[in-house]
Amino acid sequence: ITAVCIILVVTVAYAGYKAYAAKAESNAQTALGEIMVSSTGADRLVKLDAMLGDVTDSVRPAVTLEAAQTAMSLGDYTKAQGYWEDLVGLTEGEMQFVARLGRAKAMILAGHGADALKEMKELAGLASAAYTVPVYRQLALAAEAAGDKAEALAAYKKLEGEDIGDKPFVEYKISQLESN
Repeated sequence: ITAVCIILVVTVAYAGYKAYAAKAESNAQTALGEIMVSSTGADRLVKLDAMLGDVTDSVRPAVTLEAAQTAMSLGDYTKAQGYWEDLVGLTEGEMQFVARLGRAKAMILAGHGADALKEMKELAGLASAAYTVPVYRQLALAAEAAGDKAEALAAYKKLEGEDIGDKPFVEYKISQLESN
């Protein structure tokens, strides 16, 4: 009978924990929705940052992503880079790949071209066919920002062979880099 009581207590405690966790996740999702609807700009970023202090783990990646995107839109690329870095650590698979792309873009815009180039070279080796165009476009930008014309030219040449809408721009960049 003691074993049955212990099993019953553990079962009730586990069910209580699961209900609490579900309620906390629902509350966090609601709070995130309210922030996204009711605030913009720097005010939104302040609220998202505050929310990160005590949000549940299941909602943390979504809040971090919104904070990164908001910081990018505000031009605060150093802060955005930190959020993207956090998101890399919180995610895996395709979402982690996207977070690394975001981090590299923030690096470029923050003036850290060499760091962005290193990141983009790694991502180019990991990219699936679906990511070829965005990866090589960003690799070209990172290489230019880092002053590596040969790497930029190679990335633009890779883009030239893809079905892209701005082929004249890519051809212009190739001719510009080849003439220098």
